[in-house]
Amino acid sequence: MKKKIENYFIKIINGTNKSIFSCFFRFFLRILSYFFQIIVSVRNFAFDKKLLRQYYPPVPVIISVGNIVAGGAGKTPATLLLAKQFYETFHLAILSRGYKSPAEHLPVPIMLSKGNGPMHPASYCGDEPYLLSQNLPKAFVFVGKDRHKSSDMAVRVGSQVIFLDDGMQHRRLARDFEVVVIDSKDPFGMGFFLPRGFLREGVKSLSRANLIILNHINDNAQFETLKKTITRYSKAPIIGTKMKVVQLKDLAGNNLESIASKKVGLFCGIAHPQYFLQTVEDLKAEVVDSYYLSDHSAFDYFSLDAFAKQCKGKGAEYLVCTEKDRVKINTTINCSLPIIWIQSQLEVVEGQEEWEQFLDKVRSDLLLRI
Repeated sequence: MKKKIENYFIKIINGTNKSIFSCFFRFFLRILSYFFQIIVSVRNFAFDKKLLRQYYPPVPVIISVGNIVAGGAGKTPATLLLAKQFYETFHLAILSRGYKSPAEHLPVPIMLSKGNGPMHPASYCGDEPYLLSQNLPKAFVFVGKDRHKSSDMAVRVGSQVIFLDDGMQHRRLARDFEVVVIDSKDPFGMGFFLPRGFLREGVKSLSRANLIILNHINDNAQFETLKKTITRYSKAPIIGTKMKVVQLKDLAGNNLESIASKKVGLFCGIAHPQYFLQTVEDLKAEVVDSYYLSDHSAFDYFSLDAFAKQCKGKGAEYLVCTEKDRVKINTTINCSLPIIWIQSQLEVVEGQEEWEQFLDKVRSDLLLRI
């Protein structure tokens, strides 16, 4: 039901729904968006002019990974991509809000990982921080909405690099590098601030960036066109990325060779399920049915099994989900169809030289400050 409401709302704000009610509702949302825009602009002005103070944790380097648009631009895969570049050499800490998790609402952040993988389930700490701690088991991961307290905890364990996952709007915590992730399919959130569109900040905020990542790039022509637009607002180096399939696995962690020509049912709870659908179709699988929930939502057993039986009746051999969904599923689940998940990672496909130069700059600053 929640996903249906979200889809209905999106159709209203993107103009697909052209009813009279939708026109009036869009006008109302436009008025609200002006108030939101004013609040954001005043707040950013206050930080830019040092009228609002920032906290500087005593850590050599702090890197924020965020975006100017609400929704799934690929911040967490970008955080993972960046963190892996320093993982073997430096002591890392990752600060995550744990959006829509019980840990988000605690008065004090929790330590999800102290250098040996996740200590709490995804249902408690959130799917994204769990995924990060599982892929970076030696890193310290802290979850909570108070980034100030999380950074203090990171300082106490001797962190040399702090990564702020979805940190662009958390300006009270100072950072040395601002990395901004942009979805190439909708770079400016339909062109309006929330709630009329999806902008959390104006395009002028891109001037704060030290690196801009254009995600979901298909080809060089698309990258160059969008890069030309972005350079109007920022002088930061720009790279292009896309998700690359690494491996197919079952819930027990066993590798699968291929799902080409196989009939499958697809389920996920992510911001943009169409990207995952495209990934599965690129693997040459035939998707007989799909089941989508809103971002960060978990699938209950009974609904998932009902979907499995529905897909089985259509000839499906597997259910397929993302790694982000897999961390929320009990590995001992007894479903009517076997569940497999796709392990993917972000790869740089454009701007390799700019990417290496940025990494060299971060490493240089680290070595000077340690």
